[in-house]
Amino acid sequence: MGRKSRLKKEKEHAIRQNTEYSSPSDTRTESFMSKKIFFIILILLFSLGVTLRINNQAGISMRSPDEGIYTNQAKTIAQHGSDGMKYLIRTYNANKELWIYPPPTRIGYLLPLAILMRVSNDMTEEAGSHLACLFSIISLLLLIVLGFRFFNRWITLYALTFMCISPMALAISRRSWQDAMLGCFGLFLIYLCCEITRAPRKLFLYIIFIIIGSYSILIKESGLLIYGLCTIWLLWTLVFKEKSLLKGSLLASFSIIGLFMSVAYLAYSIGGMRMLLEVWGHVKEAMPTNAYAIQYQTGPWYYLLQGFWIISPVNAILCLVGTVRLCLFNKQDRENVLAFSKNKDVLSGIIFFMLAFTTITMVMPYVQNLRYVSVLFAPFYLVSGFGLWSIAACIKTKVNKFSFSIVTVIVIIVSIAVAMNDYRSFKKIFVKRGLLDLSIGLLKESTQ
Repeated sequence: MGRKSRLKKEKEHAIRQNTEYSSPSDTRTESFMSKKIFFIILILLFSLGVTLRINNQAGISMRSPDEGIYTNQAKTIAQHGSDGMKYLIRTYNANKELWIYPPPTRIGYLLPLAILMRVSNDMTEEAGSHLACLFSIISLLLLIVLGFRFFNRWITLYALTFMCISPMALAISRRSWQDAMLGCFGLFLIYLCCEITRAPRKLFLYIIFIIIGSYSILIKESGLLIYGLCTIWLLWTLVFKEKSLLKGSLLASFSIIGLFMSVAYLAYSIGGMRMLLEVWGHVKEAMPTNAYAIQYQTGPWYYLLQGFWIISPVNAILCLVGTVRLCLFNKQDRENVLAFSKNKDVLSGIIFFMLAFTTITMVMPYVQNLRYVSVLFAPFYLVSGFGLWSIAACIKTKVNKFSFSIVTVIVIIVSIAVAMNDYRSFKKIFVKRGLLDLSIGLLKESTQ
Protein backbone atom coordinates (compact mmCIF):
# COMPACT_ATOMS: atom_id res chain seq x y z
CA MET A 1 0.00 0.00 0.00
CA GLY A 2 2.86 2.38 0.78
CA ARG A 3 4.42 1.78 -2.61
CA LYS A 4 1.11 2.36 -4.45
CA SER A 5 0.50 5.52 -2.49
CA ARG A 6 3.98 6.81 -3.32
CA LEU A 7 3.55 6.03 -7.03
CA LYS A 8 0.18 7.76 -7.03
CA LYS A 9 1.70 10.92 -5.49
CA GLU A 10 4.57 10.89 -8.01
CA LYS A 11 2.08 10.59 -10.87
CA GLU A 12 0.01 13.50 -9.55
CA HIS A 13 3.18 15.58 -9.14
CA ALA A 14 4.20 14.83 -12.74
CA ILE A 15 0.77 15.87 -14.00
CA ARG A 16 0.95 19.13 -12.05
CA GLN A 17 4.46 19.74 -13.33
CA ASN A 18 3.39 19.24 -16.94
CA THR A 19 0.45 21.54 -16.40
CA GLU A 20 2.62 24.22 -14.85
CA TYR A 21 5.11 24.14 -17.70
CA SER A 22 2.53 23.95 -20.45
CA SER A 23 0.20 26.69 -19.25
CA PRO A 24 2.64 29.61 -19.57
CA SER A 25 3.69 28.32 -22.97
CA ASP A 26 0.10 28.11 -24.12
CA THR A 27 -0.57 31.56 -22.73
CA ARG A 28 2.47 32.99 -24.47
CA THR A 29 1.48 31.32 -27.74
CA GLU A 30 -2.06 32.66 -27.47
CA SER A 31 -0.73 36.12 -26.59
CA PHE A 32 1.69 36.01 -29.52
CA MET A 33 -1.06 35.00 -31.93
CA SER A 34 -3.34 37.71 -30.55
CA LYS A 35 -0.65 40.36 -30.99
CA LYS A 36 0.16 39.08 -34.45
CA ILE A 37 -3.47 39.40 -35.56
CA PHE A 38 -3.67 42.83 -33.96
CA PHE A 39 -0.60 44.07 -35.84
CA ILE A 40 -1.95 42.72 -39.12
CA ILE A 41 -5.22 44.59 -38.59
CA LEU A 42 -3.27 47.69 -37.58
CA ILE A 43 -1.16 47.60 -40.74
CA LEU A 44 -4.24 47.03 -42.90
CA LEU A 45 -6.03 49.99 -41.33
CA PHE A 46 -3.01 52.27 -41.73
CA SER A 47 -2.69 51.17 -45.37
CA LEU A 48 -6.37 51.97 -45.84
CA GLY A 49 -5.87 55.45 -44.41
CA VAL A 50 -2.88 56.12 -46.67
CA THR A 51 -4.72 54.79 -49.73
CA LEU A 52 -7.80 56.91 -49.11
CA ARG A 53 -5.71 60.05 -48.69
CA ILE A 54 -3.73 59.44 -51.86
CA ASN A 55 -6.73 58.42 -53.96
CA ASN A 56 -8.76 61.45 -52.91
CA GLN A 57 -6.05 63.84 -54.11
CA ALA A 58 -7.60 63.64 -57.57
CA GLY A 59 -10.95 64.90 -58.76
CA ILE A 60 -10.84 68.39 -57.20
CA SER A 61 -12.62 70.59 -59.71
CA MET A 62 -12.55 73.84 -57.72
CA ARG A 63 -10.17 75.36 -55.19
CA SER A 64 -11.03 77.61 -52.25
CA PRO A 65 -9.78 81.23 -52.12
CA ASP A 66 -7.39 80.42 -49.25
CA GLU A 67 -5.76 77.69 -51.34
CA GLY A 68 -5.10 80.19 -54.11
CA ILE A 69 -3.62 82.67 -51.63
CA TYR A 70 -1.29 80.11 -50.02
CA THR A 71 -0.19 78.84 -53.44
CA ASN A 72 0.62 82.31 -54.79
CA GLN A 73 2.50 83.23 -51.62
CA ALA A 74 4.60 80.05 -51.70
CA LYS A 75 5.18 80.42 -55.44
CA THR A 76 6.52 83.95 -54.94
CA ILE A 77 8.89 82.74 -52.21
CA ALA A 78 10.00 79.78 -54.35
CA GLN A 79 10.86 82.10 -57.25
CA HIS A 80 12.32 85.09 -55.41
CA GLY A 81 13.42 83.85 -51.98
CA SER A 82 13.63 86.38 -49.14
CA ASP A 83 12.97 89.27 -51.52
CA GLY A 84 9.71 87.56 -52.47
CA MET A 85 8.72 87.32 -48.81
CA LYS A 86 9.31 91.04 -48.23
CA TYR A 87 7.43 91.86 -51.43
CA LEU A 88 4.42 89.85 -50.20
CA ILE A 89 4.42 91.74 -46.91
CA ARG A 90 4.59 95.16 -48.58
CA THR A 91 1.81 94.21 -50.98
CA TYR A 92 -0.36 92.82 -48.18
CA ASN A 93 -0.01 95.91 -45.99
CA ALA A 94 -0.71 98.23 -48.89
CA ASN A 95 -3.81 96.46 -50.23
CA LYS A 96 -6.83 96.53 -47.93
CA GLU A 97 -8.65 93.93 -50.02
CA LEU A 98 -6.05 91.32 -49.04
CA TRP A 99 -6.55 91.73 -45.31
CA ILE A 100 -9.44 89.24 -45.15
CA TYR A 101 -7.18 86.49 -46.56
CA PRO A 102 -4.38 84.51 -44.84
CA PRO A 103 -1.41 86.84 -44.21
CA PRO A 104 2.01 85.97 -45.72
CA THR A 105 3.53 85.66 -42.23
CA ARG A 106 2.84 81.90 -41.89
CA ILE A 107 6.35 81.03 -43.01
CA GLY A 108 6.39 77.78 -41.06
CA TYR A 109 4.04 76.48 -43.75
CA LEU A 110 4.99 78.67 -46.71
CA LEU A 111 8.72 77.86 -46.66
CA PRO A 112 8.30 74.02 -46.77
CA LEU A 113 5.67 74.47 -49.48
CA ALA A 114 8.02 76.73 -51.49
CA ILE A 115 10.80 74.14 -51.17
CA LEU A 116 8.44 71.40 -52.36
CA MET A 117 7.41 73.56 -55.32
CA ARG A 118 11.03 74.08 -56.37
CA VAL A 119 11.97 70.43 -55.95
CA SER A 120 8.90 69.11 -57.78
CA ASN A 121 8.73 72.01 -60.27
CA ASP A 122 5.01 72.21 -59.48
CA MET A 123 3.75 75.71 -58.74
CA THR A 124 0.06 74.79 -58.56
CA GLU A 125 -2.32 74.03 -55.69
CA GLU A 126 -1.52 70.34 -56.09
CA ALA A 127 1.84 70.88 -54.37
CA GLY A 128 0.02 72.12 -51.27
CA SER A 129 -2.39 69.18 -51.45
CA HIS A 130 0.51 66.74 -51.53
CA LEU A 131 2.09 68.42 -48.51
CA ALA A 132 -1.21 68.26 -46.62
CA CYS A 133 -1.56 64.59 -47.54
CA LEU A 134 1.93 63.86 -46.17
CA PHE A 135 1.22 65.49 -42.81
CA SER A 136 -2.17 63.79 -42.60
CA ILE A 137 -0.42 60.42 -43.00
CA ILE A 138 2.14 61.36 -40.34
CA SER A 139 -0.79 62.19 -38.04
CA LEU A 140 -2.05 58.63 -38.49
CA LEU A 141 1.34 57.34 -37.35
CA LEU A 142 1.31 59.67 -34.34
CA LEU A 143 -2.16 58.44 -33.41
CA ILE A 144 -0.91 54.83 -33.50
CA VAL A 145 2.05 55.67 -31.25
CA LEU A 146 -0.14 57.69 -28.89
CA GLY A 147 -2.68 54.88 -28.72
CA PHE A 148 -0.03 52.23 -28.11
CA ARG A 149 1.71 54.17 -25.39
CA PHE A 150 -1.25 55.46 -23.42
CA PHE A 151 -4.35 53.47 -24.38
CA ASN A 152 -5.03 49.80 -24.98
CA ARG A 153 -5.02 48.08 -28.37
CA TRP A 154 -8.80 48.14 -28.85
CA ILE A 155 -9.07 51.87 -28.27
CA THR A 156 -6.16 52.35 -30.66
CA LEU A 157 -7.82 50.25 -33.37
CA TYR A 158 -11.10 52.09 -32.92
CA ALA A 159 -9.50 55.54 -33.09
CA LEU A 160 -7.34 54.59 -36.08
CA THR A 161 -10.35 53.19 -37.95
CA PHE A 162 -12.29 56.42 -37.65
CA MET A 163 -9.28 58.67 -38.20
CA CYS A 164 -8.57 56.79 -41.43
CA ILE A 165 -12.02 57.55 -42.85
CA SER A 166 -12.67 60.80 -40.94
CA PRO A 167 -14.53 63.22 -43.25
CA MET A 168 -12.82 66.24 -41.68
CA ALA A 169 -9.33 64.70 -41.77
CA LEU A 170 -9.76 63.52 -45.37
CA ALA A 171 -11.14 66.92 -46.38
CA ILE A 172 -8.06 68.86 -45.20
CA SER A 173 -5.66 66.19 -46.52
CA ARG A 174 -6.67 66.98 -50.12
CA ARG A 175 -6.58 70.76 -49.91
CA SER A 176 -3.73 73.25 -50.10
CA TRP A 177 -4.24 74.52 -46.55
CA GLN A 178 -1.82 74.66 -43.64
CA ASP A 179 -4.30 72.97 -41.26
CA ALA A 180 -3.04 69.42 -41.84
CA MET A 181 0.49 70.55 -40.99
CA LEU A 182 -0.55 72.47 -37.87
CA GLY A 183 -2.75 69.56 -36.76
CA CYS A 184 0.21 67.20 -37.11
CA PHE A 185 2.60 69.45 -35.15
CA GLY A 186 -0.08 70.02 -32.52
CA LEU A 187 -0.65 66.28 -32.16
CA PHE A 188 3.10 65.80 -31.75
CA LEU A 189 3.07 68.38 -28.94
CA ILE A 190 0.22 66.47 -27.25
CA TYR A 191 2.21 63.25 -27.57
CA LEU A 192 5.27 64.90 -26.01
CA CYS A 193 3.11 66.18 -23.14
CA CYS A 194 1.90 62.63 -22.56
CA GLU A 195 5.46 61.27 -22.51
CA ILE A 196 6.66 63.98 -20.14
CA THR A 197 3.66 63.41 -17.88
CA ARG A 198 4.63 59.76 -17.77
CA ALA A 199 8.40 60.34 -17.36
CA PRO A 200 9.07 63.95 -16.25
CA ARG A 201 12.85 63.50 -15.88
CA LYS A 202 13.73 62.95 -19.56
CA LEU A 203 15.46 66.20 -20.57
CA PHE A 204 15.49 65.57 -24.32
CA LEU A 205 11.66 65.50 -24.37
CA TYR A 206 11.56 69.08 -23.08
CA ILE A 207 14.05 70.19 -25.74
CA ILE A 208 11.97 68.64 -28.53
CA PHE A 209 8.81 70.11 -27.01
CA ILE A 210 10.18 73.66 -27.05
CA ILE A 211 11.52 73.29 -30.62
CA ILE A 212 8.24 71.91 -32.00
CA GLY A 213 6.14 74.39 -30.03
CA SER A 214 8.21 77.36 -31.14
CA TYR A 215 7.98 76.25 -34.77
CA SER A 216 4.21 75.74 -34.52
CA ILE A 217 3.80 79.46 -33.93
CA LEU A 218 5.28 80.09 -37.38
CA ILE A 219 2.75 77.78 -39.10
CA LYS A 220 -0.29 79.76 -37.98
CA GLU A 221 -1.19 82.19 -35.21
CA SER A 222 -3.32 79.54 -33.45
CA GLY A 223 -0.10 77.56 -32.97
CA LEU A 224 0.52 79.92 -30.05
CA LEU A 225 -2.69 78.70 -28.39
CA ILE A 226 -1.71 75.05 -28.87
CA TYR A 227 1.80 75.67 -27.54
CA GLY A 228 0.47 77.69 -24.61
CA LEU A 229 -2.09 75.10 -23.51
CA CYS A 230 0.47 72.29 -23.75
CA THR A 231 2.88 74.35 -21.66
CA ILE A 232 0.19 74.89 -19.02
CA TRP A 233 -0.43 71.13 -19.02
CA LEU A 234 3.26 70.47 -18.34
CA LEU A 235 3.50 73.21 -15.72
CA TRP A 236 0.64 71.58 -13.85
CA THR A 237 2.48 68.24 -14.00
CA LEU A 238 5.79 69.66 -12.83
CA VAL A 239 4.58 72.08 -10.16
CA PHE A 240 1.62 70.22 -8.67
CA LYS A 241 2.37 66.56 -9.44
CA GLU A 242 6.16 66.52 -9.26
CA LYS A 243 6.28 69.31 -6.64
CA SER A 244 9.15 70.97 -8.52
CA LEU A 245 8.77 74.72 -8.80
CA LEU A 246 12.29 74.94 -10.24
CA LYS A 247 11.50 72.64 -13.19
CA GLY A 248 8.27 74.49 -13.81
CA SER A 249 10.06 77.85 -13.81
CA LEU A 250 12.73 76.57 -16.21
CA LEU A 251 10.10 75.18 -18.57
CA ALA A 252 8.16 78.46 -18.55
CA SER A 253 11.34 80.47 -19.12
CA PHE A 254 12.61 78.41 -22.04
CA SER A 255 9.11 78.26 -23.59
CA ILE A 256 8.97 82.07 -23.54
CA ILE A 257 12.49 82.24 -24.99
CA GLY A 258 11.41 79.91 -27.80
CA LEU A 259 8.37 82.10 -28.44
CA PHE A 260 10.46 85.28 -28.68
CA MET A 261 12.99 83.59 -30.95
CA SER A 262 10.21 82.55 -33.34
CA VAL A 263 8.74 86.06 -33.42
CA ALA A 264 12.21 87.57 -33.88
CA TYR A 265 12.96 85.23 -36.80
CA LEU A 266 9.60 86.03 -38.37
CA ALA A 267 10.18 89.78 -38.01
CA TYR A 268 13.67 89.46 -39.50
CA SER A 269 12.35 87.44 -42.46
CA ILE A 270 9.66 89.95 -43.45
CA GLY A 271 11.56 93.19 -42.95
CA GLY A 272 11.24 94.18 -39.32
CA MET A 273 8.94 94.16 -36.31
CA ARG A 274 7.04 97.21 -37.57
CA MET A 275 5.96 95.31 -40.69
CA LEU A 276 4.85 92.35 -38.55
CA LEU A 277 2.78 94.54 -36.23
CA GLU A 278 1.14 96.16 -39.24
CA VAL A 279 0.12 92.76 -40.61
CA TRP A 280 -1.39 91.66 -37.31
CA GLY A 281 -3.22 94.95 -36.99
CA HIS A 282 -4.67 94.64 -40.50
CA VAL A 283 -5.86 91.07 -39.84
CA LYS A 284 -7.67 92.19 -36.70
CA GLU A 285 -9.12 95.23 -38.45
CA ALA A 286 -10.47 93.22 -41.40
CA MET A 287 -12.24 90.45 -39.49
CA PRO A 288 -15.45 92.41 -38.70
CA THR A 289 -15.79 93.18 -42.43
CA ASN A 290 -15.15 89.65 -43.67
CA ALA A 291 -18.48 88.68 -45.23
CA TYR A 292 -17.60 84.98 -45.41
CA ALA A 293 -16.52 84.80 -41.76
CA ILE A 294 -19.65 86.64 -40.65
CA GLN A 295 -22.03 84.43 -42.63
CA TYR A 296 -20.43 81.01 -42.26
CA GLN A 297 -18.03 81.13 -39.29
CA THR A 298 -20.13 83.05 -36.80
CA GLY A 299 -22.85 81.68 -34.57
CA PRO A 300 -23.81 80.59 -31.05
CA TRP A 301 -21.16 79.13 -28.75
CA TYR A 302 -22.26 75.57 -29.47
CA TYR A 303 -21.75 75.90 -33.24
CA LEU A 304 -18.35 74.21 -33.13
CA LEU A 305 -19.76 71.25 -31.21
CA GLN A 306 -22.53 71.02 -33.77
CA GLY A 307 -19.87 70.62 -36.44
CA PHE A 308 -18.54 67.47 -34.79
CA TRP A 309 -22.10 66.21 -34.51
CA ILE A 310 -22.69 66.76 -38.24
CA ILE A 311 -19.46 64.98 -39.19
CA SER A 312 -19.71 62.01 -36.82
CA PRO A 313 -22.67 61.97 -34.38
CA VAL A 314 -21.84 58.57 -32.85
CA ASN A 315 -18.30 59.62 -31.97
CA ALA A 316 -19.55 62.96 -30.66
CA ILE A 317 -21.68 61.06 -28.13
CA LEU A 318 -18.89 58.60 -27.26
CA CYS A 319 -16.42 61.45 -26.78
CA LEU A 320 -18.83 63.01 -24.27
CA VAL A 321 -19.17 59.62 -22.53
CA GLY A 322 -15.37 59.27 -22.34
CA THR A 323 -14.99 62.75 -20.89
CA VAL A 324 -17.66 62.18 -18.25
CA ARG A 325 -16.27 58.72 -17.44
CA LEU A 326 -12.85 60.17 -16.71
CA CYS A 327 -14.39 62.52 -14.18
CA LEU A 328 -15.87 59.47 -12.43
CA PHE A 329 -12.68 57.41 -12.43
CA ASN A 330 -12.04 55.33 -9.32
CA LYS A 331 -9.60 52.70 -8.10
CA GLN A 332 -11.70 49.87 -9.50
CA ASP A 333 -10.99 51.04 -13.06
CA ARG A 334 -7.45 49.63 -13.25
CA GLU A 335 -8.44 47.09 -15.90
CA ASN A 336 -10.05 49.69 -18.18
CA VAL A 337 -6.78 51.13 -19.45
CA LEU A 338 -3.18 50.03 -19.34
CA ALA A 339 -0.88 51.41 -16.62
CA PHE A 340 -3.77 53.14 -14.86
CA SER A 341 -1.67 55.05 -12.36
CA LYS A 342 0.08 56.89 -15.22
CA ASN A 343 -2.61 56.91 -17.84
CA LYS A 344 -5.17 58.65 -15.67
CA ASP A 345 -2.94 61.73 -15.62
CA VAL A 346 -2.37 61.42 -19.37
CA LEU A 347 -6.09 61.13 -20.05
CA SER A 348 -6.75 64.08 -17.78
CA GLY A 349 -4.18 66.13 -19.70
CA ILE A 350 -5.63 65.21 -23.10
CA ILE A 351 -9.17 66.06 -22.03
CA PHE A 352 -7.98 69.30 -20.38
CA PHE A 353 -6.37 70.30 -23.67
CA MET A 354 -9.48 69.39 -25.68
CA LEU A 355 -11.86 71.23 -23.38
CA ALA A 356 -9.66 74.31 -23.08
CA PHE A 357 -8.92 74.55 -26.81
CA THR A 358 -12.57 73.98 -27.73
CA THR A 359 -13.84 76.50 -25.17
CA ILE A 360 -11.45 79.23 -26.29
CA THR A 361 -12.28 78.58 -29.94
CA MET A 362 -16.02 78.64 -29.25
CA VAL A 363 -15.91 82.07 -27.60
CA MET A 364 -13.62 83.62 -30.22
CA PRO A 365 -15.45 85.47 -33.03
CA TYR A 366 -15.37 84.43 -36.69
CA VAL A 367 -13.55 81.09 -36.22
CA GLN A 368 -16.35 78.51 -36.14
CA ASN A 369 -14.59 76.19 -38.60
CA LEU A 370 -13.55 72.58 -38.08
CA ARG A 371 -10.33 72.92 -40.02
CA TYR A 372 -9.19 75.51 -37.47
CA VAL A 373 -9.33 72.76 -34.80
CA SER A 374 -7.52 70.03 -36.75
CA VAL A 375 -5.33 69.41 -33.69
CA LEU A 376 -8.40 67.90 -31.99
CA PHE A 377 -9.17 65.25 -34.62
CA ALA A 378 -6.98 62.41 -33.26
CA PRO A 379 -7.73 63.13 -29.55
CA PHE A 380 -11.43 63.27 -30.44
CA TYR A 381 -11.38 59.71 -31.80
CA LEU A 382 -9.15 58.39 -29.00
CA VAL A 383 -11.43 59.74 -26.29
CA SER A 384 -14.42 58.39 -28.27
CA GLY A 385 -12.75 54.97 -28.24
CA PHE A 386 -12.19 55.32 -24.52
CA GLY A 387 -15.88 56.16 -24.12
CA LEU A 388 -16.88 53.00 -25.99
CA TRP A 389 -14.39 50.96 -23.96
CA SER A 390 -15.88 52.32 -20.73
CA ILE A 391 -19.37 51.30 -21.83
CA ALA A 392 -18.11 47.83 -22.78
CA ALA A 393 -16.35 47.46 -19.42
CA CYS A 394 -19.57 48.34 -17.64
CA ILE A 395 -21.56 45.82 -19.68
CA LYS A 396 -18.96 43.13 -19.00
CA THR A 397 -19.69 43.30 -15.28
CA LYS A 398 -23.42 42.79 -15.88
CA VAL A 399 -23.47 39.78 -18.24
CA ASN A 400 -21.82 36.38 -18.53
CA LYS A 401 -18.87 35.63 -20.81
CA PHE A 402 -20.93 34.19 -23.68
CA SER A 403 -23.35 37.12 -23.69
CA PHE A 404 -20.45 39.58 -23.62
CA SER A 405 -18.90 37.83 -26.65
CA ILE A 406 -22.14 38.38 -28.55
CA VAL A 407 -22.19 42.04 -27.47
CA THR A 408 -18.59 42.42 -28.64
CA VAL A 409 -19.40 41.05 -32.10
CA ILE A 410 -22.41 43.37 -32.37
CA VAL A 411 -20.31 46.39 -31.33
CA ILE A 412 -17.66 45.56 -33.93
CA ILE A 413 -20.27 45.20 -36.69
CA VAL A 414 -22.00 48.43 -35.69
CA SER A 415 -18.66 50.29 -35.51
CA ILE A 416 -17.77 49.16 -39.03
CA ALA A 417 -21.20 50.27 -40.27
CA VAL A 418 -20.80 53.68 -38.59
CA ALA A 419 -17.32 54.07 -40.11
CA MET A 420 -18.65 53.28 -43.58
CA ASN A 421 -21.43 55.81 -43.09
CA ASP A 422 -18.89 58.48 -42.06
CA TYR A 423 -16.91 57.81 -45.22
CA ARG A 424 -20.08 58.07 -47.32
CA SER A 425 -20.66 61.46 -45.68
CA PHE A 426 -17.20 62.55 -46.80
CA LYS A 427 -17.93 61.46 -50.37
CA LYS A 428 -21.32 63.14 -50.34
CA ILE A 429 -20.30 66.45 -48.75
CA PHE A 430 -16.73 67.06 -49.90
CA VAL A 431 -16.45 65.11 -53.15
CA LYS A 432 -19.86 65.00 -54.80
CA ARG A 433 -21.06 68.43 -53.60
CA GLY A 434 -17.54 69.83 -53.66
CA LEU A 435 -17.75 71.72 -50.35
CA LEU A 436 -14.81 74.15 -50.33
CA ASP A 437 -14.43 74.55 -46.58
CA LEU A 438 -15.28 73.07 -43.18
CA SER A 439 -16.95 76.15 -41.72
CA ILE A 440 -19.96 75.26 -39.60
CA GLY A 441 -22.30 77.37 -41.72
CA LEU A 442 -21.37 75.49 -44.89
CA LEU A 443 -21.62 72.12 -43.13
CA LYS A 444 -25.10 72.97 -41.89
CA GLU A 445 -26.16 73.95 -45.40
CA SER A 446 -24.76 70.70 -46.81
CA THR A 447 -27.05 68.65 -44.57
CA GLN A 448 -30.23 70.56 -45.39
